[in-house]
Amino acid sequence: MENAEIQQAIDKLPRLSLNELPTPLHHCPRLSEKLSGPNIYIKRDDLTGLAFGGNKSRYLEFTLAEAVEQGADAVVLSAVVHSNHCRQLAAAAAKIGLKAVVVLRQHDESPMGYCEHPTGNYLLDQLFGAEVLIAAPSQLPTVIAEEMERLKREGYKPFTGLSGLRSRVAYIQCALELDKQFDELGIDPQYIYIGSSGNSLAGLVAGFNLLCQPRHLVGVTRGKVGPPQEAAARLAESAREAAEFIGFACTPAPDHIRLDDRHTGPGFGILDPPTRDAIHLLARTEAILLDPAYTGKGFVGFLDHIRQGRFSPDEAVVFVHTGGTPLTFLYGEDLL
Repeated sequence: MENAEIQQAIDKLPRLSLNELPTPLHHCPRLSEKLSGPNIYIKRDDLTGLAFGGNKSRYLEFTLAEAVEQGADAVVLSAVVHSNHCRQLAAAAAKIGLKAVVVLRQHDESPMGYCEHPTGNYLLDQLFGAEVLIAAPSQLPTVIAEEMERLKREGYKPFTGLSGLRSRVAYIQCALELDKQFDELGIDPQYIYIGSSGNSLAGLVAGFNLLCQPRHLVGVTRGKVGPPQEAAARLAESAREAAEFIGFACTPAPDHIRLDDRHTGPGFGILDPPTRDAIHLLARTEAILLDPAYTGKGFVGFLDHIRQGRFSPDEAVVFVHTGGTPLTFLYGEDLL
């Protein structure tokens, strides 16, 4: 299927203009030389342009468009205290004039759940004017339900249904961008890595399948995903659903999808030495920042596969950077 035909189908969906797209695809010559090859390229979705960027900004162009189409004037989202999604939602809501309420999950397992000091995403949520509530994990359903009822009493029409299908479509769009950028640069990467095991990865799988390009998509995850074959089959089904949502049939091959959960370290949001080293390496060779909770873990897996000698020195490989820059400031002492 042609790139333009898929783009026309995506363009039929309601969509907001929140980002500066396409994001760049940067060659990393100093990192490539440091590792003695392959030729490394990074898709800079940390540069989407909204509130420090990230993959969720792509999602929100489609998911908030659905909210606006339904007449919503408030949106409620719940996630961990330093959620990238909540930060980008708060910024998008400010930009388009929606009331944003974020119910943040507090926990003591890692800095991602700390709210003692206004920093990182927790600070940005408030700067963008979101109404911020903190709740223990066991309280979340009750607090969210109470907030929905309160908003209705105050005359708002709140929305909580941020669609996973529409989020996947956002990364079909990313695959179309990469397809054009590969042509412009004269490269043909067979392996594309991303620190995702969900919608972003599924969208890339769907996009390249629709383009009839059997590239290998590798998701390096921040948590355990279970038996690899079952996980790949789930991703293939998610990709099929996303393609169907925009009117196309596709049958992604699970053997072209790999999920690597071996680099999660001691737990979610806990900075371990391999992740710290990966962050230092990329910062000091290409001046690109990774975060300790998501992209840093993903890059550890990417580097591990390179160091295993899986690629020839002149081969092109791609890492999709999904953002998370504000999280860097939660981990200052540990990073140094």
